[in-house]
Amino acid sequence: MAGFRKNVRTNIPKVDLQSYKTIIASGYKGGKTRLYKELTELHYPNDPQADLHIAFEPGEKSWHLRNTIALYEEEKPWEYFKNEIVKGLVEEAKTNPVTKLIGIDTVDRCIDSCTDYIIEKASKKYGKKFTSLQDVTQSTNENGYILLQNELSQQFDILTKLGIGFVYICWTKEKEVTTIDGVKYNTLELMMSATGKKVFESQADLICCLHTEVKVTNKDGEIIEENEKTKKGKDIASNFHTTEVKMYFRPSNYISVAGGRFTNLPEKVDYSAENFFKVFKDAVEGQIGKVGKSLEEIKIEEVAIRDEKAREYAEEVFSAEDLIAKINEQKTRFTNEQLTQFIVPEFKKILGTTAYPTVTDVNALAEAVKFITEFNVSN
Repeated sequence: MAGFRKNVRTNIPKVDLQSYKTIIASGYKGGKTRLYKELTELHYPNDPQADLHIAFEPGEKSWHLRNTIALYEEEKPWEYFKNEIVKGLVEEAKTNPVTKLIGIDTVDRCIDSCTDYIIEKASKKYGKKFTSLQDVTQSTNENGYILLQNELSQQFDILTKLGIGFVYICWTKEKEVTTIDGVKYNTLELMMSATGKKVFESQADLICCLHTEVKVTNKDGEIIEENEKTKKGKDIASNFHTTEVKMYFRPSNYISVAGGRFTNLPEKVDYSAENFFKVFKDAVEGQIGKVGKSLEEIKIEEVAIRDEKAREYAEEVFSAEDLIAKINEQKTRFTNEQLTQFIVPEFKKILGTTAYPTVTDVNALAEAVKFITEFNVSN
């Protein structure tokens, strides 16, 4: 029998919200942060530290959130996120994992913060003041958009491997689209750039779009389908209407940013955390089929396996100090002349400086370790 057969297994869909990446999207002040707050309080009623709200913008000020970090108050939000929060969560995962679900509020501002970091890093590396990712791309041999995508992916991949789930809070925008036949229509989609969509939208398991529906009424509160008209046939606007927020889980004739990796999803339901979890539960049950186990039994097994993998991964993640020590160890293989000729110039490119012991960027140091470990002077 072929060797790969030992890896063939039956996959049982995950049933815990923590195992998924969820997008909650809407326009400005559309109820995104409120829904996140109510979802986490409902999902973790007896575990008040389970959720961590990371605010890249001040949209949380009017809400009582159990655990929030105001990153927008930091001078360099992305550096604080990767050097303090990500590393801190890795350390916690080794012994006493606390955080189970993270809310990124908003992803749009998160991408902006990471973009600033990439531009500043490139400016230091090349000794030139860049103003945009396009500027980096046009002025160097590197693609600024790929640098951004890689940086975002690296940090969120670390947290995903720690077994942490995500609620990505995003903005929407209306966009005019032209069909292949030349017909134009307006649709609601994510505001973020194509680079951001590759990291967040493409990896999302469930996308919920909040949209306010308007119903026009007369003074008696009755819904009207057609405008009243003057004697000359001119439309008269009503002075009365009602609004109601809906949660869309499938695309509509106007909303394109909705859907997920589930088949059993309604088009829309009324806005509430309770309704969200009913949709989620029904969707998961629809995917499971007949496995001879209850949702709770599957969840217990799922959590145990996830926590074990997270601990193993956390032990493998190196700190900056560990990586610097590995570079020091590898340096002994080279003469000073070889270091100057082959290693130092490449370190300058990778790290932006030759003073590698001062670098705190774990990803860059890991790349430097890989280079010096694999480099052979004889080649």
